Amino acid sequence: MDKRVIANQKVKDSLLNALIELAEQCNWSTISITALIKQAGVARSSFYRNFSSIEDIVDYGIVKMNQKYNQENPSPHENFCDKELMYFKFRFFKEHASLLLTFHHAQTPQTLLAAINDFVVDTYGDMPASSISKYELYYYSGAFYNMVIHWLENGAQESPEDMANEFLRIANARD
Repeated sequence: MDKRVIANQKVKDSLLNALIELAEQCNWSTISITALIKQAGVARSSFYRNFSSIEDIVDYGIVKMNQKYNQENPSPHENFCDKELMYFKFRFFKEHASLLLTFHHAQTPQTLLAAINDFVVDTYGDMPASSISKYELYYYSGAFYNMVIHWLENGAQESPEDMANEFLRIANARD
């Protein structure tokens, strides 16, 4: 791999990690590019070579997390009724809680909910606009997103398995 590509990847990852650290320490709206590059230990020119805004770092982080999710996902099918897959989802998101909460608090145009919706639609395939079944995908995506965010914001006190079981219990109660 080209040395410049590797160097830029390190800069991007350093900036993402710095953003997560800063987001845990202070209010999202107070994070500046100056504070970010200082925390990351990179030059301002390195920041602008890779990103045009702090929100671009969030988008980069969402893409990275989505890639990791796809690599680790034990199931080729996105099924909100599959017990093992739900266990994986809650374990994965607990493991990446800092990153998820940073994305959630960023409130950028590319929200985490939009990323989850896109992933679900990509997995199931884009349904015709006339299909009423498409709303089920958004129902499960929204319910899952809200449940995960509130669980993580409350310190993820319950186990991922307990959360998966609760999600499945609620989902099955509507049938």
